[in-house]
Order: sequence, then C-alpha cells, then structure tokens
Amino acid sequence: MALEFSTADPEITLETESAKKVIFKVDIPPDSRARTKDVGVTLTVVGKIMADTASAGNAADSTAKLMDWSIVPAEKKEAYRSVTVKITSGGVVTRQYELPNAFVVDYYETFENADGIGEFTLILKQMKNKLADVKVTGGFT
Repeated sequence: MALEFSTADPEITLETESAKKVIFKVDIPPDSRARTKDVGVTLTVVGKIMADTASAGNAADSTAKLMDWSIVPAEKKEAYRSVTVKITSGGVVTRQYELPNAFVVDYYETFENADGIGEFTLILKQMKNKLADVKVTGGFT
C-alpha cells in the first residue's frame, strides 16, 4: 500500500514512506436522533517524521511545512488549502480523497526516547459550507 498526501497553495507533498495511516470520517453529532444538517468531514493523517536529508541532495522533510500550516491564523486565506490523499494498492488507486477547503484542526508530533523516530498526527476538516465539494473516488488505475 502506498499513501500520497499533497496540498495546494502553496504545495506540501509528503514522502510516500512518511505517511502511515489515513482516517476519513463523516462527523454527525452523537446525540442526533435523526439525520441532521450538522454534518462535517474530518481527515486524519498519521505518519513518520523523516530525517531532513536536504543537505545530502534529497528532498527536505515536508512535515515541518505541515507544522507551519497548522499555525496560520484563521483570518488568513493560507489557512485553507486544497488537499488530496491517494491510497494505492497493487497499482490501483483504492481511494482518493479531495477536500478543496481544508483547514488544520490539530497537529502534533511525538518522539520516542529509544530510537528517536518521530511521528506526526494531522487532523483536517473541510469547511462546512463547502461539504458538497468533497470528493471520494477510487477503483481506477
């Protein structure tokens, strides 16, 4: 399985070996007794923080750019980005999630003392008034 994550305006692309897990969730309040208008979409991406090897001629670790995005104030247009996540298995795109107006709800990093490997968790939401623009596709090569 391969996982690709990218944003636009400005672009952030995670290295394929960095992203480990994606959770896509349609949020409906748990106290609802019927279908509600208060629906949201949440996308969580969990992955490894790669060593920054830019000086060795490789790409810089893009997780630092995720952290930078997470602290952009809400009143700036850069707080909202178009996000695409592709999950590929055996050369087939199993799922492709597109959130055209995503913003960061939470971002955190953890490190283990034993081996120093870091892990990040990025939690995104789509603007509620743009939920109809979310696309979930898959099953194509």
